[in-house]
Amino acid sequence: MNNLKTIREANNLSQSQLAERAGVNVRILQYYEQGANDINKAQAIKVYKLARALGCKMEDILNLEGVE
Repeated sequence: MNNLKTIREANNLSQSQLAERAGVNVRILQYYEQGANDINKAQAIKVYKLARALGCKMEDILNLEGVE
Protein backbone atom coordinates (compact mmCIF):
# COMPACT_ATOMS: atom_id res chain seq x y z
CA MET A 1 0.00 0.00 0.00
CA ASN A 2 1.37 3.44 -0.83
CA ASN A 3 1.41 6.59 1.28
CA LEU A 4 -1.35 8.34 -0.65
CA LYS A 5 -3.82 5.51 -0.19
CA THR A 6 -2.89 5.05 3.47
CA ILE A 7 -3.42 8.73 4.27
CA ARG A 8 -6.64 8.89 2.22
CA GLU A 9 -8.08 5.91 4.07
CA ALA A 10 -6.99 7.34 7.44
CA ASN A 11 -9.04 10.43 6.54
CA ASN A 12 -12.05 8.21 5.71
CA LEU A 13 -12.25 9.52 2.17
CA SER A 14 -13.14 7.62 -0.96
CA GLN A 15 -11.08 8.18 -4.08
CA SER A 16 -13.84 10.25 -5.64
CA GLN A 17 -14.23 12.38 -2.50
CA LEU A 18 -10.51 13.14 -2.42
CA ALA A 19 -10.40 13.84 -6.14
CA GLU A 20 -13.27 16.30 -5.79
CA ARG A 21 -11.72 18.04 -2.76
CA ALA A 22 -8.34 18.30 -4.42
CA GLY A 23 -9.65 19.24 -7.84
CA VAL A 24 -7.86 16.38 -9.61
CA ASN A 25 -9.20 13.73 -11.93
CA VAL A 26 -10.27 10.60 -10.06
CA ARG A 27 -8.63 8.38 -12.69
CA ILE A 28 -5.24 10.03 -12.09
CA LEU A 29 -5.67 9.49 -8.36
CA GLN A 30 -6.43 5.82 -9.02
CA TYR A 31 -3.30 5.49 -11.16
CA TYR A 32 -1.16 7.00 -8.39
CA GLU A 33 -2.61 4.65 -5.79
CA GLN A 34 -2.20 1.58 -8.02
CA GLY A 35 1.36 2.54 -8.91
CA ALA A 36 0.55 2.74 -12.62
CA ASN A 37 1.71 6.39 -12.49
CA ASP A 38 4.66 7.36 -10.29
CA ILE A 39 3.49 10.03 -7.85
CA ASN A 40 7.12 11.14 -7.48
CA LYS A 41 6.96 12.28 -11.12
CA ALA A 42 3.59 14.03 -10.76
CA GLN A 43 3.19 17.74 -11.36
CA ALA A 44 3.96 19.61 -8.16
CA ILE A 45 0.58 21.36 -8.25
CA LYS A 46 -1.24 18.02 -8.20
CA VAL A 47 0.81 16.76 -5.25
CA TYR A 48 0.20 20.09 -3.48
CA LYS A 49 -3.57 19.91 -4.05
CA LEU A 50 -3.74 16.32 -2.80
CA ALA A 51 -1.65 17.11 0.29
CA ARG A 52 -3.76 20.18 1.08
CA ALA A 53 -7.00 18.19 0.73
CA LEU A 54 -5.58 15.51 3.05
CA GLY A 55 -4.21 17.99 5.58
CA CYS A 56 -0.65 16.72 5.28
CA LYS A 57 2.68 17.77 3.80
CA MET A 58 3.58 17.01 0.21
CA GLU A 59 6.46 14.86 1.43
CA ASP A 60 4.01 12.66 3.31
CA ILE A 61 2.33 11.39 0.14
CA LEU A 62 5.46 11.01 -1.95
CA ASN A 63 7.32 7.70 -1.98
CA LEU A 64 10.72 8.97 -0.88
CA GLU A 65 12.28 5.72 0.35
CA GLY A 66 15.57 5.21 -1.44
CA VAL A 67 15.40 8.61 -3.14
CA GLU A 68 18.43 10.80 -2.64
